Amino acid sequence: MTALAALRNALVGRPRDAALIGGIGLAYAGLYLWVIGDLGPGGEGGLAARFPAWERVWQARGPLYFEPVGLIEAGPWIWTFSPLNTLLALGLGLLLGGNLVLGWRVRHGASHCAWRAPGGSLLAALPALLAGGACCAPMLLIWLGLPLAGALIPVLPWLLPLAALLLLASLLILARRLAASTS
Repeated sequence: MTALAALRNALVGRPRDAALIGGIGLAYAGLYLWVIGDLGPGGEGGLAARFPAWERVWQARGPLYFEPVGLIEAGPWIWTFSPLNTLLALGLGLLLGGNLVLGWRVRHGASHCAWRAPGGSLLAALPALLAGGACCAPMLLIWLGLPLAGALIPVLPWLLPLAALLLLASLLILARRLAASTS
């Protein structure tokens, strides 16, 4: 089985794994949007949506951080909706979910195999966890007002693309390991 076939099978071939990846992706996206300030408490309990500023969809507040185009109020939550921030959050969340699920499958598959590769298969998921934290951790440090956050400001624009590349690379490595363990 090739790595691409193993990846496709793991991501869409098993409904339970696909649901788990989607759940992890949504949870991470919600956390990401909360940390960057797009999602938060303050709603008055109703359900309302207003999108008055679609012309600002491409305006950036900072590197890979875009202006909201609307406001969604759902119960106690207010979401200043930015389609690009939401797509970035969902993309990173789905990559992280795919890495965690594939890491679990590789680890579970290795326990049934008599031969084990040195280093352990859960170590292959470590880049995914570090990359997933690379997006939210600096923003969380800034949000908490910790002095370490000032040292991270110069590298902050590079962390999001670096995290996405690490997540993609880790996903491919895990897919290759899964393909090798099922062959």
